[in-house]
Amino acid sequence: MNGATIGVVFGCVWGIAGSTALLAPWHAWAIASSMGISMVLFVALCLVQKHRTPGAFRARIYGLAVVFEVVAIVATIWLLKQFGVPHLLMPAIGFIVGLHFIGLWKATDLRVFLWTAVAMCLVCGMAAFLPGATTNGNVDLRRAVTGLGCALVLWGASAWSLVGPNA
Repeated sequence: MNGATIGVVFGCVWGIAGSTALLAPWHAWAIASSMGISMVLFVALCLVQKHRTPGAFRARIYGLAVVFEVVAIVATIWLLKQFGVPHLLMPAIGFIVGLHFIGLWKATDLRVFLWTAVAMCLVCGMAAFLPGATTNGNVDLRRAVTGLGCALVLWGASAWSLVGPNA
């Protein structure tokens, strides 16, 4: 399993998480679509056999990025709960995940990771200011935009590996 297929899997997870913020019947449709898009991309990535030249991979930088991500997520969950703003968890976690792609960029020299970082941080930053679920049962825009937006970014980055340079 390479980085692009891992991106598809996490794109599916984000898509399902965002889909659950929609009202029925849209959430079922969005969950099914997230799974379908992920399956198509996953199969395409598995079928396409490109001759790739081994690129740079700096395991130490990659490891630091992942450690930063895990520590930052745990600390953020604790802090947001302490300050009574758990409704910001999803965009905050998405923002941290986006930041970890800077480490992946530095570990691999693949610019797709830099663009993934920027896009995920922008999506999550904007989503944090959207309205959440209300007592009258409206769509939780904050969660929907965070989840579905991050899914689109990850699917786009994974699809880019099928057609882009250095793919």
